[in-house]
Amino acid sequence: MQTQDIRLDAGQSHFAWLDKGCRLIVLDGALAVTWRDRTLDWLPDAPQTVRRVLTEGECLTMDASGHVALAAGAGAGVRVTIAAAAGRYGWRDRLQAWLNRLPARLSASPRVRGEQS
Repeated sequence: MQTQDIRLDAGQSHFAWLDKGCRLIVLDGALAVTWRDRTLDWLPDAPQTVRRVLTEGECLTMDASGHVALAAGAGAGVRVTIAAAAGRYGWRDRLQAWLNRLPARLSASPRVRGEQS
């Protein structure tokens, strides 16, 4: 699992793309997290963004992929760790892994055939 540590001084903000399943873990301070909730698109008068304030020790798991705005409060800085989502293998990941192994398979094939004959 890959992690990324971010430190924001008081009043700073940071925009990031987070995949589904990523976790935001606040280590110090208070962090305001704002993201667009696509499940509310069918409601005409509903707010399009969701804002949640996380304090020290809290964790937020992203339900969907998308851009996220991270903002530190005006009083103090924030330290946050972003933990990547656990490995889920879709068809693209399987194809990429197979293509990465292909040169090794091709280079091993003639030796195996030569030893058998």
